[in-house]
Formats: sequence, structure tokens, C-alpha cells
Amino acid sequence: MTEENPNLHPTILVLEDDVDTLDEVSEALSEEGFHALRAENTHAFEKLTESNVIDLFLIDLNLPDGNGLSLAREIRGKSDVGIIIVSGKTSEIDRVVGLEIGADDYITKPFSPRELLARVQTVLRRTKGSTYPDTISNPADQQVVEFLDWTLDLGSHHLATKDGSAVELTTAEFYLLRAFTKASNRVLSRDFLLDQVHDYDWYGSDRGVDGLVSRIRRKLKQPVGTTPLIKTVRGVGYMFTPIVRKR
Repeated sequence: MTEENPNLHPTILVLEDDVDTLDEVSEALSEEGFHALRAENTHAFEKLTESNVIDLFLIDLNLPDGNGLSLAREIRGKSDVGIIIVSGKTSEIDRVVGLEIGADDYITKPFSPRELLARVQTVLRRTKGSTYPDTISNPADQQVVEFLDWTLDLGSHHLATKDGSAVELTTAEFYLLRAFTKASNRVLSRDFLLDQVHDYDWYGSDRGVDGLVSRIRRKLKQPVGTTPLIKTVRGVGYMFTPIVRKR
């Protein structure tokens, strides 16, 4: 019998310090036809990322020699590859922070193999073609995104309507809108959004973000009765609702 080539199937790297959980997850993935790589600590994790092309990461938050959120942030800075955070806690803060830094999903232990596989398949469909290592293109080089009737050029900071008419944005408004388009349909806290604008020499309070959001809403006004462009999530922050397409 010819041995099956693992490269024909998505490679999933599982970082989990609990051996029983690692065994269970790896077995479930392998039975489903995935190529499962195992790491019990960050040292083994780093070795595996150096010698393999990864299609999706399953990263435990609590590690004996590192921090799962820090690893996820580092990975997201280099690639659009799928990332699922795994945690033994039901902390809303951990969940929100994990999604804010770019994770695609968050699953809480204990979970069934069936639930895990469903989430893995969903994330792989969403991130199809993205692998690690795979350096994210510099937005200043080329990236243009489209949502509803608008086109946003991330390199030239130019926002235009469907007919090509320019929509004037301040620098702060542009960087806030850019943050939204990079995390469509994810809840983003005011603190996170404030950080996105702070990086570009805009200073204000988290409530100052509310003012920026109001200005963007006025400039990109939606017809009455339609889904809000930017949805307020009470007690947390905001969510950008349109589907964003890269061009």
C-alpha cells in the first residue's frame, strides 16, 4: 500500500501542553484526513513552524513556557493563515482579545471532536489559500478593498463611491476605517480601535473613538431600514458589518 502524501491535505499545528487533550485533538484531525503536527511547548512549536508549511494553527492560551496570545499576534503579523485559540477558561476578555489580535475563532475546553472539526473546516474555508510562512503584503504596495458601494485604497488612503466620487477622510478616520475593513464582522473594543489610531499620531480617549465612528457613519450614510454600516455592541465597542472583498 502506498503511503499517502500528507502535503495533499491541510497541515494543522496543534500547540497544547496537556498531553491527553493533544492526543485527542491530533487523533480527531488525523481521522478526518488532516496532517496533524503536535507541539507541547513553544520551543517545539517554533521548530515545527521552521520546517513545515502550516494551513491552520490551534493554539492553547496557557502554556508552560510562553503565551498563546503573543504567539497568535506574531503569526498574524506575518500571515493571514487560520488561527483558532483554545482555552480552558470562559473569560470574555480572553475571547475578545484573541479575536482582536486576529484569531479567526475561539473554542473553550471541554469541546467535542465534532465541534472542533466543524470550526476547523469553517476557518479553512474562510482562509483558503493562506499559509504560514506567507508574508502579508504591505497595504501601501497594492491592497484595495471593496465594501457595499465603496472602494478603499489602503496605499493611497483614497475612499471612493461606486461612481468614482472621492469621499474625504481625515487621517484618523482613514485609519479607523482601515481597522474596520481588516476585521469585518468582528467585535472590536474601543481600546483596540484607539490603539489603531494612536499608532498614527492621533491622541484622544476611548470616547474620542465614538466621535470618529459618528463622523464615518455620516460620511457613509446608509439608507433608512438597512443594516448599519458600523454596529454598536453595547459595553464592548463596534462591529463593521459589510462583507469586505480584496481586489
